[in-house]
Amino acid sequence: MRILFRFYLILFSGLMLTGCASGIRFTADESTPGEPFYYEDLDKDATEKRPITNLLAGEKLTYDVSWIGINVGQIIMENHGLEVINGEEAYHLTVITISNDFLSNFFKIEDTIHTWISRENGNPIRFEKVIKEGHYERHDVIEYDQENRTATYSREDKKDREPRTMVIPPDAQDALSLLFWLRRQPMGMGKRFRVDVNANEKNWKVEIEIIGKGIFETEPMGETKTYTMKPSVSHEGEMLKKGDLLAWITVDRRRIPIAFEVDTPLFGSAVAVLVDAVLPPMPEEGAEEEEAEETP
Repeated sequence: MRILFRFYLILFSGLMLTGCASGIRFTADESTPGEPFYYEDLDKDATEKRPITNLLAGEKLTYDVSWIGINVGQIIMENHGLEVINGEEAYHLTVITISNDFLSNFFKIEDTIHTWISRENGNPIRFEKVIKEGHYERHDVIEYDQENRTATYSREDKKDREPRTMVIPPDAQDALSLLFWLRRQPMGMGKRFRVDVNANEKNWKVEIEIIGKGIFETEPMGETKTYTMKPSVSHEGEMLKKGDLLAWITVDRRRIPIAFEVDTPLFGSAVAVLVDAVLPPMPEEGAEEEEAEETP
């Protein structure tokens, strides 16, 4: 179970808090299955539904995590803007998972995930995972050399351990940058996205399929059109079968992740639902297109 949750830190980071799902307010749209729900030809589409091409500094999304109908913590996803790392401009993004007072009485969680995504090509440059769960602590670092296709793993909390370097596929994402890569892709019903992800010293094949559409209701966003997505993961041809994950992402240009639900045979299901959103102003269309020439 932990392998699946660690891998999907891009999506829900702390959803190891599993139990009975609650909080999902989604209505599937099956009334017009033959009509397009989204413009497929995005190159010719100049409407509001065209996806943004750049990461928006200042975006902050907060999710409540539910377990057996009880709120047990929060996940906070934030874009801290551009920084220079390893001599390159990169967006610094974090996901923080914290348990609330109720859960902390039994098992305190305070995890922080970092990724730095290249402004030039959208690939990760550095990844950090700082885990504080109960009495267990760990600090992992991955340095990505996309030009030479290598990832170097080290432990900040184990300075005596030698770094370990492995080969990665071209344009490999990390476990958090994957979500932001996905948000920038052209979308439509039935579409499948395939991407290589390097995590836990392995190269994974990730396939994400858009399996549904409808209306999702949340406090900060109200009723919003969303896609339902289902990812699958494999390593060296073997599917990872530790549980199922569903994600809901808005159809508009922002592509906001609205909610995540994970289900495992042993522990049931858990839900993370958006409860607060700080959304920076959208770039003007012309300015965004100029920026897109520099930022694929």
